[in-house]
Amino acid sequence: MVWFVSVAIAIILCGVAFLFGRAMRSEAEPGSPESDRGLIIIVLAVIVFVIWVGAHTALSALKQVEAGDVAVVYQFGEIIGQKGEGLQFVAPWQEIRTESIRVQRRQFSNVSGFSSETQDVVVTATVNYRVDPSAVQNLYRTVGVNWFDILVEPRINQYFKAETVKYSTVDIAPNRETIRKNVKDALAADLQNFSVTVEDLLIDNIDFNADFKRSIEEKQIAAQNALREGERIAQAQAEAVQNEERAKGEARAVEERAKGDAAAEIERARGNAEAILLRAEAQAQANVLLDESLTPQVIQYLAVDKLAPNIDIALIPSGQNIIIDPAALLSGASVDDDEPTQSTIPATTTGPTEGN
Repeated sequence: MVWFVSVAIAIILCGVAFLFGRAMRSEAEPGSPESDRGLIIIVLAVIVFVIWVGAHTALSALKQVEAGDVAVVYQFGEIIGQKGEGLQFVAPWQEIRTESIRVQRRQFSNVSGFSSETQDVVVTATVNYRVDPSAVQNLYRTVGVNWFDILVEPRINQYFKAETVKYSTVDIAPNRETIRKNVKDALAADLQNFSVTVEDLLIDNIDFNADFKRSIEEKQIAAQNALREGERIAQAQAEAVQNEERAKGEARAVEERAKGDAAAEIERARGNAEAILLRAEAQAQANVLLDESLTPQVIQYLAVDKLAPNIDIALIPSGQNIIIDPAALLSGASVDDDEPTQSTIPATTTGPTEGN
């Protein structure tokens, strides 16, 4: 349209100049200055027209198509073809509209659905898609330039509603991957008929209404409290078991110590008994040897040997068969310088004394 306006302006301006120069030339004498000026105006008008229209045509006809894009060519509102990437030439009266054929990303932040208990479910999802390069003009022709809003958005909502209603509210999050895969497969199969390929579909978030989330939080808090209480009970039971085992260990230790003390006491008693027995046996053997070595003379000798050294007179009962050597008694006597020493030597008796 711009090119047509520009060309029309060029035709009008340059045409007026051309007609004005021609009129000057026709009214002037041949070879006169007025005739030459008319010729100059005519030539200038033609040159300006050619430059104006040529430059505008060149600028309007050369189009740059970016890499990864396809240009759909319109002529008077009709799609007549498409151009690939790079510098392309189209007629000045033609227009182009570019469409990306790269993988594109579109996010849906409020995809609503329902669970099997009719609880509200809000999904945030992202779709990665691309268009078949050879089918862009057909997609524009059959659906339109805003084909994404017409084809993809309503199907996303519909397929998510169809999947979330299969599960209870508490089962939606655990089955997130199954829901994602089923929605992606259904969307890809449907859009394939329009030469649109769904590369992937991602679930960014799943949300529920405030009341349900509050009930879930309360349930989680109750579960955590129950878990903590269970841990405390388990800890108390473990401590009780430890105390019981410790008491059993201490009892076993006391029992072992008692057994050890009793065994030691028994060993000591046995050792004492053996020592006493050995002493008794030794004493008996000594008594036997002593009995064998004792004679009347030895006994008398020991008896005299046990007498005090200052004894002068000893009364010995008769009938004892004791023979005492007088010299043994006299050996302990001492002589006084002032008084003469008098010794009494008891007679040796062999029988009982008469006259008693």
